[in-house]
Amino acid sequence: MTSPAVMAGFPPTGHSGSLVDGRLWCALETGYRCELCTGRFAQVAYIAGDECAGISLPTGGVPVPDLNPWFDWLFSLNPALQRIEVLVAGKVPFAADSEITRVDFYQCAALWYRGNNGGRFPLQWVENHEGLRHPLRPEPVDGEVYRRHFYSLGMDFSLRSLHPERDLSLFTGWMNQRRVARFWQEEGGTDKQQRYIETVIQDPHKYPLIASFDDMPFGYFEVYWAYEDRIAPHCGAQLFDRGAHLLVGDRRFLGSHFTRAWFNGVSHFLFLDDSRTQALVGEPRADHVAMLRYFDGMFGWQKIREFDFPHKRAALVLCKRGMFFQSMGGV
Repeated sequence: MTSPAVMAGFPPTGHSGSLVDGRLWCALETGYRCELCTGRFAQVAYIAGDECAGISLPTGGVPVPDLNPWFDWLFSLNPALQRIEVLVAGKVPFAADSEITRVDFYQCAALWYRGNNGGRFPLQWVENHEGLRHPLRPEPVDGEVYRRHFYSLGMDFSLRSLHPERDLSLFTGWMNQRRVARFWQEEGGTDKQQRYIETVIQDPHKYPLIASFDDMPFGYFEVYWAYEDRIAPHCGAQLFDRGAHLLVGDRRFLGSHFTRAWFNGVSHFLFLDDSRTQALVGEPRADHVAMLRYFDGMFGWQKIREFDFPHKRAALVLCKRGMFFQSMGGV
């Protein structure tokens, strides 16, 4: 089996491994040999660095097993790959879905998304307590809302709703770490953290989430609708723009290889959570050098400028939907 480190790039000829579901692959000189089901294989023609690959399926009238895990694996392994042609016995079949593009594939919400929206929530207008007229936001889901396997880590990344009782001790410990308190400034005991969590849960423009790798909680992501947030006048927020405040509480999951994965994962979730979301925004502290290092060029993210909040000097960071889906998946 190939280690995650090898999986992060184009594997040398002769190397082999398997998908999460156990189906086997083997790297060839010009592509891969991929197992469809027991005794049946597909050939993938691909040269490292190309924008297009072809996956050739055998004939025989047998139903084709699920190809989506193979598409995800190929896009993840090869960042330059933008489209995959599906061939039958070496020929393009007469079908509308004979070409899979990276941009379209990663917007197939059903493959990763477990939420209650996905862009289906109807547009209804309400006013908040400040008199701002905005779309009514859907009630958050209780439980897991997103899951995706990252081949570079050999681990699943998932997001679930924060539980105000079961997660209180964990959340309190994270908020009282010195490096977290420096930027969040919310240190304090369980009573204070409980009040903080209740305030977030009761705020209709926020949604508190726990992030995990292989179901091991490592971080807190407080996602929000930017149009109703304090950032709105600084970024020209549109009705369905989103943002997130975040922290990594488990030190075992610090480092660039983990950061690239969860940046990718939470951004993916936010775009899938509403198909009308065209941009993601953020406002980390301008002096949070370690965090800002990851934004520039990360799956469409970039620092735009700096501005002042009453409590901090902030950096405006932005990610547009089109740019994100052209590059995401190569993790």
